Amino acid sequence: MKTLNYFKVILLVIATAVVSCSTNTIDDTSDGNNGAELVLSVDKSTVYEETLVTFTVIDGVNDATSNAIISVDGVVITGNTFTMSGLGTKEITSTVGVATTNSIDVDVIEPSFTTKVLIEDYTGTWCGWCPRIAKGIEEVKDQTNGENVISIAVHNNDPMVFSLEAQMRGQLGVTEFPTGTINRNVIWQQATSNDMNTAEPLDLLTTIQSVGLSINSTVNGSSVDASIKVGFDLDVTGLKLVAVLLENGVIEPQLNYTSHWPVGMVTDFEHNDVLRSAFTDIFGDVIPAANQVGGGVYRVDLTTSIPVNSVQTNWSVVAFVVDADNKVVNVQKAAVGANVDFD
Repeated sequence: MKTLNYFKVILLVIATAVVSCSTNTIDDTSDGNNGAELVLSVDKSTVYEETLVTFTVIDGVNDATSNAIISVDGVVITGNTFTMSGLGTKEITSTVGVATTNSIDVDVIEPSFTTKVLIEDYTGTWCGWCPRIAKGIEEVKDQTNGENVISIAVHNNDPMVFSLEAQMRGQLGVTEFPTGTINRNVIWQQATSNDMNTAEPLDLLTTIQSVGLSINSTVNGSSVDASIKVGFDLDVTGLKLVAVLLENGVIEPQLNYTSHWPVGMVTDFEHNDVLRSAFTDIFGDVIPAANQVGGGVYRVDLTTSIPVNSVQTNWSVVAFVVDADNKVVNVQKAAVGANVDFD
C-alpha cells in the first residue's frame, strides 16, 4: 500500500508540472492574437502615382483589418486604403494591439509607354459618304499628338476588300457604312455631314495604359515577318494580341458626296492604311498568363503572306492589345523594314 501511494504522489507531481507548463505557454503569449500569425497584404504591389491601394490584415484565418493600425513610410493612415503619391518604394507596416505584422513594399512607378488610339474605318469605294471618315483621320493626325492615333481602313465590296470584314462588322457591332470605331468599343461620332468629331479620339490619349508594344518587320519573298513585343508595367489578365498588315498609297476611284473633294467619282483617290492581311486571329491571339506580369515582356515572331492583288511596296504593320471585352488597350505601328521600339 505504501508503494502504491508513492506512485500516486509521483503521478500527481508529473500532472501538475504538465498543466503548469501548458498554462505558462498561453500566459506568455502577449501579442493579443493567441499565437496566430498576423499577415499584412496589399491588393497591388506596383502602381502608378495617385492609385488607390487596399491593405488587409489576417489573424490566422480571421480578418483583423478593422482592428489594425496601418502606416505608410511610418505615417499612420486612416482606415485600410491609401492613394499612393511620390515615386519610389513605400514601406507598409501594421500593428494589431501590441502585435506587429510583417512589413511589405509598394513600388510607385512612372508609366513606361505612350498611350495610342486605334480607329478602324469601315469603308468602300462605292460609299459616297465614306470619305468623311478618311478626311477626319487626316485632320486628327494633323493635330497635336495626332501621330499617336493609328488607323486601319477595312474595305467592303471593292478591289481592296478584306476577307474577314463581315466577321469584324458582326463581332464589333458595325451596321452601316461609313462607320469608324475607336479602340473597338466606341462608334466615332460625326460633327456634320462632312466632318468627324476630331476631339473624340484625341481625348483618349490622356489615359495612362500599362501595356506597350514594339514592332520589327522585314519582307521575306512573298511574305512579311514580324517580331512583336508586348511590355507590361503592371500585372494584368485576359489580354490578346492582334497584328495586321496594311497597304498605303493605293489609287482607286472613290465615290464622294462630301465637300472635301469634287462631288462624284474621284478617279485618283489615294487610299491609305488598307487592311490586307492578318498575322494573328483578327480578334486576337491569347497572350500567355505567365507573361502578363509587371516588368515582363512577351515576344512572338509572326508571318503573313503578301496578298497577290497587292502591287505596292508601301506596307506597314499595326499591332494592338485587346482586353477580355475586345477593347483596345494600346496600339503600335511601324513601316515594314523599320524597327519601332517601346515608346
